[in-house]
Amino acid sequence: MVEVLAIGAHPDDIELRIGGLLASLRRQGVEFTLVHLTRGEAGTRGSPEQRKLEAAAAAELLGARQATILDLGDGRLEDSAASRQELIPIIRKERPALILAPWVEDDHPDHAAAGKLARSAWYLAGISRSAPTSLPAHRARAIWHYPSHLMPRPTCCVALLKEDVDIQMASIRCYKSQFYDPDSTEPPTRISDPSFLDGVKARLRYLGSLINAEYAAPLVLHGPLPVPNLAALLR
Repeated sequence: MVEVLAIGAHPDDIELRIGGLLASLRRQGVEFTLVHLTRGEAGTRGSPEQRKLEAAAAAELLGARQATILDLGDGRLEDSAASRQELIPIIRKERPALILAPWVEDDHPDHAAAGKLARSAWYLAGISRSAPTSLPAHRARAIWHYPSHLMPRPTCCVALLKEDVDIQMASIRCYKSQFYDPDSTEPPTRISDPSFLDGVKARLRYLGSLINAEYAAPLVLHGPLPVPNLAALLR
């Protein structure tokens, strides 16, 4: 059992968008598991075998309890009955309190599909007869989404420390096949440009400025944000 299950479409999506948030949770003693829904086989650079090794290194650096890579089709990811049957048993096994998944309206079809698939699996995992598994039904208390390419208005921004962001950037750099490498002979891409990672960090700093913090990670909530004690929040 873990407290948080983080889901991404491709190996490196989780690290790019919520690596700092996960580092912050781990610093506070929260355990989490990572699930990459595809192997990244359709990417311009690198191979699935390389990305598997890179994902393992990034997971270790973030402090994840476990990282799983499914094979649901890079570039063909769908919120389908077959895909749900792959994800539901993981949710039931890990029994998280919170699921983090991509925002459902991103412009990358795989990101949007990952968010929709996660939301469907989150709900159906709580219905005992929805999947042929001996594991007991479990529905996480909440599923929250993180933006990828597009930036919807966040429901909340979670403050991050510099050390959290440093760990996030280091976890991203574990994916040497995907990001800037002066020795690489592979075709250049948008994310392999040396300025790309500067933009990732700048976005975290901008989001921090919205809540009077140095850095922050944005989340879009599925449903209302519970505030058990407004007086405590005000103080």
